[in-house]
Amino acid sequence: MKNYRIGFVGYGNMAKAIASSFAKNDISTSVVAFDVNALASDGNAVMLESGAEVVANSDYVFLSVKPQMASEALSGLDFSGKTVISIMAGKKLAAVSSLCRGAKKIVRVMPNLCARVGKSVNAYCYIGLSDDEIVPIEKFLNSFGMAVALDESYFDTVTGLTGSSPAYTFRYAKALTESGIKHGLSFEQSRDMALYCVAACMDVLKSAAALEDMQTTIDNVCSKGGTTIEGIYKLNEGDFDNVVMSAIDAAIARSEELGK
Repeated sequence: MKNYRIGFVGYGNMAKAIASSFAKNDISTSVVAFDVNALASDGNAVMLESGAEVVANSDYVFLSVKPQMASEALSGLDFSGKTVISIMAGKKLAAVSSLCRGAKKIVRVMPNLCARVGKSVNAYCYIGLSDDEIVPIEKFLNSFGMAVALDESYFDTVTGLTGSSPAYTFRYAKALTESGIKHGLSFEQSRDMALYCVAACMDVLKSAAALEDMQTTIDNVCSKGGTTIEGIYKLNEGDFDNVVMSAIDAAIARSEELGK
């Protein structure tokens, strides 16, 4: 295990989830953090007294403060010689560069809440790093999910597609669970069966090579005159596909607004 020196400026829920994954995957024994909340410690990072101390004791610095607090939190810090990894929502590479004095190597990452279970979609883009220097970055990101390199122009799309969609997926799973309860199952029975089924369905769809393959999988469940097709008719009445896509579109549009 290479002992990467990693630091977090801001140690909220997302930073804690990432640090926890680092600990579980033996990424580094040198992880430090600073947060204005004196009770932020969780045992996965050594808490320091200031952001300046974190930067001084790190080679890779995660910026995990709230975007609106970034200017104050990063003021006066010198990132010369450091690799900056920003998970601040809506902050483009150019904005991060202007906030981080001396920084030449900057990575922007868009994770999601599923980092809590080590399965975040981690879209990233960067400036100033060579192919070799990106290797440890991908190692970090893959430790708590899936690293996906994308041009920064797609980040608003990613925000809507994978940043916001967990909430919509959770809502779907909640509705399934609620339906089971409505018809007599206990919460635990309905939750466990619904979530197991949802997870299994996602595994089935992994082999799809195109939208047509996904549609074929749907059609294969729908016997003519059977039970499933009756439910599909109801989804069609509610324009289910377009409702889902309009939710993603709304999140993308809001991300674009926030980025201006």
